[in-house]
Amino acid sequence: MAPSPPASPPGSSTPMGMDSLEFAPEKSGPPPYTNVDKFDALDKIDELPQDFDTKGKPAADAEPLLAPVPVLKLFRFATKTDNFLNIVGLFCSVASGVITPTMTIIFSSLVQSLITFNALISLGKRQEANAILDHESRKYCLWFLGLGLLQWIVSFGVNACWAVAAENQGLRIRQLFYLSIMRQDIGWFDTVKTGELTTRITNDVNLVQDGIGEKFGFIFMNVVAFLTGFIIALVKAWDLALICMCILPFMIATAAFMGRRIARWMSSAQDKTASSGAVADEVLGGIRTVMSFNGQEYELTRYKERIQEAYLFGKKKGYVLGGGIGLIQFFVFVMYCVGFNYGIWRIYNRVLKPQEVLNVIFALLIGGFALGGSAPHLSAVATAQGSAAKVFDIIDRKSPIDPLDTEAGTKVEKVRGEISFRDVHFSYPSRSDVPVLKGFNLEIQPGQKVALVGESGCGKSTTIGLIERFYDPEQGDVLIDGVNIKELNIGTLRQRIGIVTQEPVLFSTSIMQNIKWGAVDPENSEPTDDEVIEAAKAANAHQFISQLPSGYDTLVGEGGALLSGGQKQRIAIARAIIRNPDVLLLDEATSALDTASERLVQDALDRLSANRTTISIAHRLSTVRNCDQIYVVRDGVVSENGTHDELVMSGGEYAAMVRAQELRQAVRIAEQGTEDDDEEDVDELIAKELREQAIDLKATTTRQTVDSAKNASVSGSVNPDGSELKQIDESGDFYLLWRLIYKFRGSIKAAIPGTIFSVINGAVLPCFTLVYSRLIISLSDTDREQMKSDATRYACLFLIFAVTDLFAMFGRAGLWHIAGESLTRRIRYETFKKYLSFEAGYYDDEENGTGKLTARLATEAEDVNKVVGTVLGTFVSTLSTVTTALVIAFTNSWQLTLIVLCCWPIQAVAQFLQARSVWGSAFRTKRAYERSGQAAAESIRNIRTVATLRREETFIRSFNEHNSGPHSGNLKGAITTSIGFGFSQACNLLVNALLFYSGCRFIINEWITMSQMTGVLFAAVFSSMAIGLLAQFSPMISKGAVASRGIYKTLNRKSLIDSLDSSGSSPEKFEGNVEFKDIKFSYPLRPDTKILKGISFEALTGKSVALVGASGSGKSTSILLAQRLYDASSGSISVEGISVRDWSITSLRDHMAIVGQEPILFNYTIGENIAYGKPGATQLEIEEAAKEANIYTFVRNLPDGFNTNVGQKGGRLSGGQKQRVAIARALVRKPKLLLLDEATAALDSRSEKVVQRVLDKAAKERTTLTVAHRLSTIQDSDMIIVFKAGRIVERGTHDELLAQKGHYSLLVQQQSLQVTH
Repeated sequence: MAPSPPASPPGSSTPMGMDSLEFAPEKSGPPPYTNVDKFDALDKIDELPQDFDTKGKPAADAEPLLAPVPVLKLFRFATKTDNFLNIVGLFCSVASGVITPTMTIIFSSLVQSLITFNALISLGKRQEANAILDHESRKYCLWFLGLGLLQWIVSFGVNACWAVAAENQGLRIRQLFYLSIMRQDIGWFDTVKTGELTTRITNDVNLVQDGIGEKFGFIFMNVVAFLTGFIIALVKAWDLALICMCILPFMIATAAFMGRRIARWMSSAQDKTASSGAVADEVLGGIRTVMSFNGQEYELTRYKERIQEAYLFGKKKGYVLGGGIGLIQFFVFVMYCVGFNYGIWRIYNRVLKPQEVLNVIFALLIGGFALGGSAPHLSAVATAQGSAAKVFDIIDRKSPIDPLDTEAGTKVEKVRGEISFRDVHFSYPSRSDVPVLKGFNLEIQPGQKVALVGESGCGKSTTIGLIERFYDPEQGDVLIDGVNIKELNIGTLRQRIGIVTQEPVLFSTSIMQNIKWGAVDPENSEPTDDEVIEAAKAANAHQFISQLPSGYDTLVGEGGALLSGGQKQRIAIARAIIRNPDVLLLDEATSALDTASERLVQDALDRLSANRTTISIAHRLSTVRNCDQIYVVRDGVVSENGTHDELVMSGGEYAAMVRAQELRQAVRIAEQGTEDDDEEDVDELIAKELREQAIDLKATTTRQTVDSAKNASVSGSVNPDGSELKQIDESGDFYLLWRLIYKFRGSIKAAIPGTIFSVINGAVLPCFTLVYSRLIISLSDTDREQMKSDATRYACLFLIFAVTDLFAMFGRAGLWHIAGESLTRRIRYETFKKYLSFEAGYYDDEENGTGKLTARLATEAEDVNKVVGTVLGTFVSTLSTVTTALVIAFTNSWQLTLIVLCCWPIQAVAQFLQARSVWGSAFRTKRAYERSGQAAAESIRNIRTVATLRREETFIRSFNEHNSGPHSGNLKGAITTSIGFGFSQACNLLVNALLFYSGCRFIINEWITMSQMTGVLFAAVFSSMAIGLLAQFSPMISKGAVASRGIYKTLNRKSLIDSLDSSGSSPEKFEGNVEFKDIKFSYPLRPDTKILKGISFEALTGKSVALVGASGSGKSTSILLAQRLYDASSGSISVEGISVRDWSITSLRDHMAIVGQEPILFNYTIGENIAYGKPGATQLEIEEAAKEANIYTFVRNLPDGFNTNVGQKGGRLSGGQKQRVAIARALVRKPKLLLLDEATAALDSRSEKVVQRVLDKAAKERTTLTVAHRLSTIQDSDMIIVFKAGRIVERGTHDELLAQKGHYSLLVQQQSLQVTH
């Protein structure tokens, strides 16, 4: 059975057809384990992604496409206050929309005064004409002034009310979305991706808020202006208005079609964007694994595919948007043509007066202009409808197991600990066809200590999930204290349960806070610091914590990345201890501990488990030998049970497991008395060993806080290129935005014809006004035949404008939108690529958490997209309008034009101040969304730990605080912005008042003619309106400028270790010789904590070298340095005699393979995960590696075999199954240097024995560096190196070290005593 292909192979070349992306060329390589034909469609602009059929409908096997949310439903989360604001905003929108067409009544009356003036002049009545014009101009200009002030007020109301209400609703939607996520059952999380959810929290909710804010008010304002124009037309000349209304149905149909299509395409585009976010979250969350296997090119290709699919949908939107708006403008000009021709005919027949026709047409003209200006806002609302579909769907989902439901079920105050499994059958929801438990029965008495042992994947950990009610059984019952678990309140039940797992999860906060979060109710009854310290002491964690620079206030990093595996597990144990639970669940609780720590921690767990029900899952049988009852689980049922001695005597499966773990002894301790005496001696030695470790750690660290350490290391780790970043910091945001667009100018080639069309579109309106002014002059001609001939000729010219603007608007709206989508794709790709090039230390900084980086990918490029796709096209068009208008105006009257020029800067300054007011809040909001995205990503990714600790409310509170923080600032910013917006809109009328009055004075003084004045007047009026439209885009510009700074900082940062840089040495012969010479090292974020203090050792070709010692002594760090994930502070690491700094980083890692103690699998099939280790791996090679890792039989028995998806982080597999897949991934690589960091820690005894045999065989053919706490796995190594607090204290073979009776001998004695019986 061939595995299904991954998105693209590691190290493969750019897929066919991707050249059109204009991305930087990538390395070529053989196409591994994939079907390249899958990418052929990416070069076909109009071809839909694979989950759509040829008719544009979702394919049968694709996730159902949710229908866009109806417009009114977008406001379903508005409160009474929000609705009140929306009503006030609606009233202001209507008032503002009415004012502009009302102005046409005044305008037409004033034009009639000019016509009358012209007629009187032709009759030689100059004095009378001057008097009438002077009186009329003063009167109507005062009307303009009054309307301008009123427009200022109502426009302020439009922007302020809608923006404030949208801010409130956006905050509420974001909070409800996250709340709903936290309510969901674990089975639901098995089917979704963390990155997809976090992308929707940031990007999708932002788009929804964008669509229900001031843009919605602008649509009302513009539509009301259009309708008011028709009403005025009906009042002034109903027959002429009805003639014009014949065109209206075509406009409405076009707008409706455009809205539906855009909403549909954007819903699909947001799905793909969320999918790309899921890829980014998964890759960045497992970045060390990606680096280790040189998977960057693979992941780049996978990410590229997702953003390409989103781009295709965005491109479709661009075509529909451009074509729709172009058609609407076409029909508007056709309406003018039809209306004027009919009006001229009615004037010719003396039915209508020129003033009435002008009033009707001018009202429709202003309304049509306003309607055209609403196009970007219509797009925003349609986008919001599509984006809201999935967001609202998740908010509305009712969880079958709701941990936040405080009313459902019987509340649990105390659990006695009687647990029963009665004929339980269970399959995971994500793999319902694979039964895990098949009639499982178990009876545990209160206070009993029970152990579950067996092979990986037999169902042991599943029972813990059922006890915590992560899932419900398909058949049978789980009872606690005789009550069906379904009848208990889930929240209070989990509060009575404590758990420590084999892959402990710590949160990105301090050690103190991590331990406190283990308490039953840390918010209302927070543990004291003394209680935390006591818990840490019981878990053998106090000594190493107290010696850290910041002690208990030390930040542990994302997932506890700044601590060793053993240190993390001890903190997790302290977290369980402080809860004082009624039921204790231990799933490989000590698997990551060194032998010295394990003994004391096991004693602490034994004390903790006293007088309470304890269920232990363990592969290291020495930890469960004292249990009251041991159950052997095999294939989903209990195969045998009894005490340790009973099961050993029976000689069954358990006895075989015990024998497999016995440690060979070459030297026995001569001074042996009783077993108790031996144990006391060892305890004393262990305590001495741990005290020495603490003293040594204290001597090599300072009390500098992590924060100050971070500041001290900025230049060396986080920001290696200080001069570049300083230059960026000193540059303005708008300058950086321009630089960013220029940098990626090759990706916005559609903007070239878009610019040409925008220029044409901008010139159409002034040219139209020129013809329009000539038409007005022709209406004053006393020769009726000549009037009819000239006016009809001018009116028919409108058809030319209709056709011209059809194509011009398509280019302006459509092509610029496509350019914006292309730029978004490019920025996301380049940013993600840059992330993959950074050194591992970059990700240790909490400012670069996975959630924050994923949020940046989602929002920053989208903010720039809005600037390019919407604002730039409008800006070019406006610039063309202004330029053309100035030319027309200057040719008519330079005096009046100078007055116009004096007014426009005032509008420009008002808009700049408006943008500046948005600027600060945009920056604060961006940072807040990053922090909330990080909190959301961390909690969703580790939802099982969150659910176990019952910390849903804690993370909900934290998420809400992150989002509420900038909320008040955003509200103030909305008010300030609204003042500037109102002034910008009022300027149109105020400028008109000044121009009318000045023009009339110039005519009276005989400086200009009426024809010259109308030429300047109409050009200036529509130019001012065009400038005023730009004010509506100020928030977009500010957000885009703020986003560009973040993008530039990322793209300009120079990586200390560029994982994508293939330059350097790449010897043809690689034998596996490694040498560490006087290596000293500190992690970049904790430079004062010395991890390695001058270690030196070498691993020669074909030799196996084991690294042993206490947790945190530097063993795993040495593995990281060998891969050059970090660079040593001093000393040198050589591979094949060449410093790792001189190696080609990709070539160096190609010769290595690693299996870590917490293996990271990706959301691919099992076959793809194994093939991740070797580009081009054949099915035969994949299966052979699976056999060697002892997982082949398990995989073949799955319904989908190697095509079985492992889920996010391998969540659909057990710990042992994940580790075996990771081993197969390493073995398929056939490396010359094999790195094993607790590679068999999560394996059962049987699998460990088989896999260890394979690894031992593999070690003979290659150099092996092994980190292990279970000494039975490394006793045959050619060299064993003992680490202690960052130094090497002993080295030699197993027998040689035992003979020395030193540190290694102490470790052996401890493990030997534990298995002796």
